[in-house]
Formats: sequence, structure tokens, C-alpha cells
Amino acid sequence: MNLKESIIQVLTDKKAKREGLHIRHIAKHVFNSSRVLFSEGPEQDYEKLLVKVNRILLYEANKKQKGIFIRVINPKTKKNRKGWYKLK
Repeated sequence: MNLKESIIQVLTDKKAKREGLHIRHIAKHVFNSSRVLFSEGPEQDYEKLLVKVNRILLYEANKKQKGIFIRVINPKTKKNRKGWYKLK
């Protein structure tokens, strides 16, 4: 499964679909789902994964019409919440 599909799977949760999730929570879910308990292979770095997830979400959120993800808007200030994303 590639990274974009993993992010979509995390954000399809009922609460995440409605309210969105912070980028760190999304990356932590993807990191935990990709880990194998008794793996002999190289360990994936969380910080590198966080950067990759951030790039994918920011790129998709900036696409106006065809993007899959959108940024969450703060209801009080009517501005984007920093680091929060959800599915369209």
C-alpha cells in the first residue's frame, strides 16, 4: 500500500472525516500501521515519514478542484487551522 492510500484510510474514520486530524496524528497512524512487530528489515524513521505525509497533504490541499484533502477551518476565526486536514 502506498503512502497516499494509507493517509486516505486513516482519514476515513468517522470522527476524522467530520473533524479532521492533525498532521502528527495522521503520520503516527501511518507509521504504526506500516510497522511489523518482528521485522528484520530496516526501521523506517518517523520524522522522515512525517515530512512525506506533510508534502502529500499540502500538495493535495492546494489543488483547487481535483484535490482529495482539504484544510480544516477554525469556526471562530474562519481561517485554516495550522496542520489540520480532512477528506473532501
